[in-house]
Amino acid sequence: MSLAALVDLRAPLRHAAAALLALLMAACSKAEDSPAPTGTGDQPAVDLKTVTLRVGEQTGIVKSGLEVAGQLEGIPYTIEWATFTAGPPLLEAINADAVDIGAVGDTPPIFAQAAGAPIRIVAVSRNRPEYKAILVPQGSSIKAFRELKGKKVAVAKGSSGHYLLLAALRRDGLRMADIVPVYMNPNDAQPAFANGDVDAWAVWEPHVANNVRQGAVKLLDGTGLTDALQFQVSSEKALADPGKAAAIADYLTRSNRAQEWANDHKDVWARKFAEVTKLPLEVAQDMFTHHEPRYVPIDDGIAKAQQEMADAFFQEGLLPQGIEVSRVFDDRFNARISSR
Repeated sequence: MSLAALVDLRAPLRHAAAALLALLMAACSKAEDSPAPTGTGDQPAVDLKTVTLRVGEQTGIVKSGLEVAGQLEGIPYTIEWATFTAGPPLLEAINADAVDIGAVGDTPPIFAQAAGAPIRIVAVSRNRPEYKAILVPQGSSIKAFRELKGKKVAVAKGSSGHYLLLAALRRDGLRMADIVPVYMNPNDAQPAFANGDVDAWAVWEPHVANNVRQGAVKLLDGTGLTDALQFQVSSEKALADPGKAAAIADYLTRSNRAQEWANDHKDVWARKFAEVTKLPLEVAQDMFTHHEPRYVPIDDGIAKAQQEMADAFFQEGLLPQGIEVSRVFDDRFNARISSR
């Protein structure tokens, strides 16, 4: 074959290669010009009609807030609700893949993370510190927190009331060993408290308002002791599912709108909550004077506050190991729900 013939054969190959290179360069340029994932909760397009989001909550407060704010209207996916007595069992359900997302206090994620549960904190609310309190029964001779030394105190282990109790002890130079903690969930603690089987109870609303209405005395609340954080917690599995993640993004957006509206219409929210829980309206109204959650961004300050709590539990010997709480925070939905 002559040199001229060889050149003629290679020419089309060169042209094809050049064309392919041009296409690749154009594709790369287009990819570079396209915005990178922002981590703001944007999800790939999915058919939400086929998605069922399993939502856990406590005492009906989340669902009632969404309802009164009109945020359960027009939801493009199905919500299955599950109600729990406290945060720890709710997170156990998430760990068991029985729930996709749920609202809990500040302490339950610490114990769940220490136990190796594959959870992620995807949203944070800051509430009023008075939402949690330590109560003594009507007629108790105990007038100050320090007088609980050597006394029985009911508390749900790993709950937000648990940290309130620990923080109050540390403030007064005491330790958990200086009291007799009686670990029980609110359903069991209520009759124990009413019957005088325990000397005090570290708990949250609406149990605080309900018992104070019946004569219980508030020794202290979370003011100056806790950051009053509340978390929306999901699982790694749910977040890895495009349909579930898209539904969670929408659910959190609706939850943010509901909180903003309901905080400005507490009388309406209280009536709805009383209807759902069958509590007296006066109890619900008392409760909502201490309930004003607002979403805040997940940031270093939130992680720092949570780390201090985790360290306190570890130092007290209540956790099997120290943990790095930043590992379970997921801020992809920050831009959707941060109201302040």
